[in-house]
Amino acid sequence: MKTKQPTLSEFLHQWLAPQSVQNYLYTIENFLKLHPKAKRYMYKDMVNYLAAVRVMYPNIQTTIRILSAIKKYYDFLVWTGQRTDHPCQTLTVKTGSNHSIQLQDLFTSIELEMLMQRENRYRHLENRNKVLLSLLIYQGLTSDEIIRLDVDNIDLDNATVLVKGSNKLHRRTLFLQAKQIQLLSKYIHHTRPEMLRSKTSKLIITKLGHPITVDSINAMVEPLAALFPDRNLNPRSIRMSVIANWMNEKKLPLEQVQELAGHKWPSTTEKYRKMDNLKQRELINSYFPL
Repeated sequence: MKTKQPTLSEFLHQWLAPQSVQNYLYTIENFLKLHPKAKRYMYKDMVNYLAAVRVMYPNIQTTIRILSAIKKYYDFLVWTGQRTDHPCQTLTVKTGSNHSIQLQDLFTSIELEMLMQRENRYRHLENRNKVLLSLLIYQGLTSDEIIRLDVDNIDLDNATVLVKGSNKLHRRTLFLQAKQIQLLSKYIHHTRPEMLRSKTSKLIITKLGHPITVDSINAMVEPLAALFPDRNLNPRSIRMSVIANWMNEKKLPLEQVQELAGHKWPSTTEKYRKMDNLKQRELINSYFPL
């Protein structure tokens, strides 16, 4: 005698409290009503659907609840043998303050260029500061990456800088801009030797001749914030702006931006993509038809 297959409701009752079952069923029924072919959805379909949910419901907790319910639906399909794979098992919704990039608070390429115009009353520091700022606004390096740069990481002949990897970011070789070559050549061959007070291989040093620290970089950038009193200018927001500009101003492919930024995951880079209102409407209409 053939065993009767459990219903979705019966399956959910094995795992959830009664009230949660009702909430999950409501969400799943709405999902299936809007997406009658959802039984055959693949990972890419679910990624696009989740993106539409994020646009439709800005509250992160709503997105988490919807994804949790839909995951249980696909758990049910796998458990009952209707599918052999789970299209959204590995999908997650990142929570916390950094789950989205506030692109409107960042800086354009033209605004970042303004930082290079600042003059310094100390002759040596002006050259050093421009070198440091150029690595922030052209290569989008983090403060930690800058303090770990050695002189031999700069290849003036090939116009490249070798950026060391870390547990958060990939090692990478980035091209220098033409305007940086002269700055770096002057700094490495003239300014830095005159500033040096102790033996070190580190590229960027302080006015006292010692390797620069992250705090010193923050202190150097801080006075520049007066240029943009309504926004938060710091090394981190500069890097974020550079990445956003690669993506949205220069229209570089996501894979290239990921490589330039040293991101380990494409999803980290994707957060910097600006979606215009038309694309938002198209995405919502595709997955939430009226």
